[in-house]
Amino acid sequence: MQRLSAYLANLTGWPRRRMLFAAGAVATFALAPFGLTPVMFIALPLMVMVMDGALSGKALRPRLRAGFAVGWWFGFGYFVFGLWWLGVAIWKDGAYWALPLAVLGFPAGLALFYGLAGALAASFWRPGPVRLIALGVAMVAAEWLRGHLATGFPWNAIAYTAMPTPLFMQAIRLTGLYVMGGFAVYVFASPALLAARSGRRIGLTLALVFVAVDIGYGWHRLANVQPADGREVGLRLVQPAFEEADWRTEEGRERVFATLLELSSDPAGYDGKSPDIIIWPESVLPFTIEARPDARTAIGEMLKPGQTLVFGAASFAGRKPDGWPEFYNAVYVLDDAGRTVSVSGKTHLVPFGEYLPFEDFFRAIGLDALTTLPGSYVPVDNRQMLLLPDGAALYPLICYEAVFPRLVEGQAAGASALVNVTYDAWFGRTPGPFQHFAQARLRAVEAGKPLIRVGENGVTAMVDPYGRIIDRLPFDRRGVLDGRVSLR
Repeated sequence: MQRLSAYLANLTGWPRRRMLFAAGAVATFALAPFGLTPVMFIALPLMVMVMDGALSGKALRPRLRAGFAVGWWFGFGYFVFGLWWLGVAIWKDGAYWALPLAVLGFPAGLALFYGLAGALAASFWRPGPVRLIALGVAMVAAEWLRGHLATGFPWNAIAYTAMPTPLFMQAIRLTGLYVMGGFAVYVFASPALLAARSGRRIGLTLALVFVAVDIGYGWHRLANVQPADGREVGLRLVQPAFEEADWRTEEGRERVFATLLELSSDPAGYDGKSPDIIIWPESVLPFTIEARPDARTAIGEMLKPGQTLVFGAASFAGRKPDGWPEFYNAVYVLDDAGRTVSVSGKTHLVPFGEYLPFEDFFRAIGLDALTTLPGSYVPVDNRQMLLLPDGAALYPLICYEAVFPRLVEGQAAGASALVNVTYDAWFGRTPGPFQHFAQARLRAVEAGKPLIRVGENGVTAMVDPYGRIIDRLPFDRRGVLDGRVSLR
């Protein structure tokens, strides 16, 4: 280990950058769908030992620059390999010019946060375990900023690499996502202490204590699961898995609606009982519900007495000054007569997907073509609970809102369950949809609520308040998932 440490510390220039980029790339295999957490015990020690050499003998200002460079190159590898699937959506949309921006430019921007973490850690870098503590604390600050600055983008926060199973997820209720990431960085980087001349024993002991507390708390919670004491309701989650060509013609869009009705009206349910609540994915209706009174009628005729439909759809919000329409991305609750019981809009939009960041700037410099995106979305000001006809409440998370811990913390207390409707078909059979689901599972643990998740082609699943998957549908396959969940 000392020979490896000396070799990595002596790297300079492009060999050092390539090593850091590769370490960041390796770290992504700890994320879904791979879940190979042990690779982090390779990636983080490599980063630390490279940092040792990059900072050696430098004054403060050069140390900050070197620390930033180390963090940035590691982050660049992490985000390029963790988010390359964004290019699939760009390719399908035909915006080929944006591929470099999505696959390289966006990761380069996100890597700035890890560069900041490297610079902060460099300020306190000392031999032994102190440097690992500094790196962990700096990563907490950087990940928090990434999750909040400019509306935030906390996708694939480093903490997710440390929580592959429910046993390791439970401690997030004590720490929160970002602090959990700091502990994870320390533990994963601890093998670098094997090459240290001092502080090795205390540093490794501290890492073992962190792991023991994490596992012990997880075991305690899972061993003392309390039986659900609420009213059990039957659910039907509809995963239509449409072909993209179905959306391009009027006939195809009518088939989409007809298929949703057909899948929903199958009389067979869980234990032979018809479902109480039927849930469709995000943006699955090929029209606005306000524009199609006949669709309300058809839904009312499809629903049996007492049944409720929950679905995601666009809602007309007005027009831009240039005349293009704007929409809310919303979730509706309809009763068995097709009447709207409640509706909740999306507060966190997907940049470049649902809205264009810095739109006024692009218009000011003459790039009007970029700002005239037909069918763009606007956020709602306040998130509303979804109220069911019987008075129960569901806390809605529309699409990638499920990756924001702050949208759940303290806000979902009055809900019976979390419901996450999404449309991940843009990304095909790539890691994207599986990463999305893995992050949504953690919201269930944080809130202590069941998670009901419905995707157009997956991942469609029911998750209990401890992050355990109750049942799920095969990915990218048309079907329905019938089950029961307790609503308090």
